[in-house]
Amino acid sequence: MTRARRGQALVLFALTLLLLAVLVLMTLGFGMRAKERVEIQMAADAAAYSQAVATARTFNAISVMNRAQVAHMVAMAGTQALISHSSQDYAAHNVVCPGEILPSDWFTADEAAASQVLSLQGQAGNMYRGGMALYIKLLGDHIAGQELAKRVAEAVNPELEAPPAGAEKSFSELNGNNAIRTRDDVINAMLSGTNNCGVGDGAVCPSGGSKAALNATMGSMGWTWVHNRPGGGAAFGTGGAAVSTGFKHYNSSAQMDSSRYDTVSGRNSNAHDHGRTVTPALCPTPPPVLPVANDAWVMSDERQTHEDQHVYGARAPPGQAPENANPVWEMHTLGECVVCPGIWPFSMSYNTAELQRGAANQYGQPKLYAMLYRDYASPRRRAHPDPWNLFFRFRFTEDSDAEFDNASPLGRVGPTGREDVHRNQVALSAGLVYYHRPRPAAVGGGWNEPPNFLNPFWRATLASPEGSVDDRPADSLGGAGFTGHARALRRLVGEGYRGGGPGGRGY
Repeated sequence: MTRARRGQALVLFALTLLLLAVLVLMTLGFGMRAKERVEIQMAADAAAYSQAVATARTFNAISVMNRAQVAHMVAMAGTQALISHSSQDYAAHNVVCPGEILPSDWFTADEAAASQVLSLQGQAGNMYRGGMALYIKLLGDHIAGQELAKRVAEAVNPELEAPPAGAEKSFSELNGNNAIRTRDDVINAMLSGTNNCGVGDGAVCPSGGSKAALNATMGSMGWTWVHNRPGGGAAFGTGGAAVSTGFKHYNSSAQMDSSRYDTVSGRNSNAHDHGRTVTPALCPTPPPVLPVANDAWVMSDERQTHEDQHVYGARAPPGQAPENANPVWEMHTLGECVVCPGIWPFSMSYNTAELQRGAANQYGQPKLYAMLYRDYASPRRRAHPDPWNLFFRFRFTEDSDAEFDNASPLGRVGPTGREDVHRNQVALSAGLVYYHRPRPAAVGGGWNEPPNFLNPFWRATLASPEGSVDDRPADSLGGAGFTGHARALRRLVGEGYRGGGPGGRGY
């Protein structure tokens, strides 16, 4: 008699159910990894874009500060022009009706105008301080140590981290290899001759903008009263005073005539009037013949030297006669110079050396990296493991507690843990800070206008981490400790992967 064999289907069902469970767990595990990959890349994109936006806003604020500085210097030149112009009127009245304008009233008004010139110069200097403070805050609070990227990563997922070494590329794009410098640091570097702003020094020159601001100021003084009125004008450091480093006195206002300018510099501030027929409107009896007033001019330089001049009427040059018992240098002087001689305040500048490298370096426009990673063997992850990964604890003896974690092959993890590709998930993104005036090139805008710190048209966008001559994503990964990831990227390139970079450049 044959006994019935039963239960075969149950065994097959159990094996099928186990296989199905493994397949489901694998699908969920792969899905979780894909979700985490998308999450970390989106967080890196958000961090890179945030860095670029913060930088663009800082650049725009610096540009506005520079324009405000130019406006103050234009107003300063205009006030000097008014001093010169009114001096000629005062001299003409003294010829026709002496005493009609009381000397005490004239000197009071003259001193008030001179104080305004000094005040405008000081306010222009404060614009530089403001721009410098904004730039220092950008570097210290957002870029250095990936501080902004850390805050973005924390907001997305607390287990995402931003390694401080990942900021090296972004910091270099802005500030080169220089440390974060205060205004005093920049001034000391200028005095010692160690202040550099060339290729490799980043997009920002903390003390390189004086010439650009001076040119912008001179270009803004085309309105008739300040710069181009008949027989007079206003300027900075022109004529004989700027030609000689030893400083020569003006012998006549004709030396300041715009048709005879030898150079334009920040050596001094001056204004002049000559050959003008003056109507003495305050005289009780108009003269039969209108007087032609003698030359008049005012020149102000730094406080350390006493070369200031104020010449009008019968006052012979160089014009150092006391005014209301006050020396001319005391009444018409400007603030102390830092890098002497000169009265021009510092201003933040765009690095033209990087600009001239051309399209191969994005015209010096900074590209900022954001680098994030997730450590699958971190204490946080080990305390809260992924439920869809295979994770077992088992004992071979009473005093051992071995474990197998499919998400963390600890046996292959090095001392720092960042070298292991299996352990760390890494995302790298880049944001580009670029300049673009939103108007057609035919009217001076578009892409034909080079980047500068005089117009607030800086913008931000995401960009490929490759593409410029100094883009080295693999080097950036290796520098942050992810040597395995850098090696994998280089091997991909060796197999033909080109990404977004120019072919043949390598990593």
